Amino acid sequence: MKRRPPQTGQGQSQGKRAPSAWPLYSLVSTVAVACYLNGLSGDFVHDDIPAVTLNKDVLAVNPLSHVFKNDFWGTPMADLASHKSYRPLTILTFSRLDWIRGVCATFV
Repeated sequence: MKRRPPQTGQGQSQGKRAPSAWPLYSLVSTVAVACYLNGLSGDFVHDDIPAVTLNKDVLAVNPLSHVFKNDFWGTPMADLASHKSYRPLTILTFSRLDWIRGVCATFV
């Protein structure tokens, strides 16, 4: 539904329009992208190494059923050393699929 322009005392519209918001949205988007661009070419840090590069669930060494039995770092949930961080969807959708896609891309 369209809004009617405000009426002046004589029943006529003023003819002024509100300033456009797209420059503000563009500025916020540009700043957000600029902040994270330098991270795209970075290496794995902190817990990425055991969670991604050493995790047998991610590397597709373990059977797919182990994704649902292990924590985020590939340690069995029943193990005392497990962090009990259960994230099977992250392993399946992010890590395992990306790893498989990367391995397949090297052979093409």
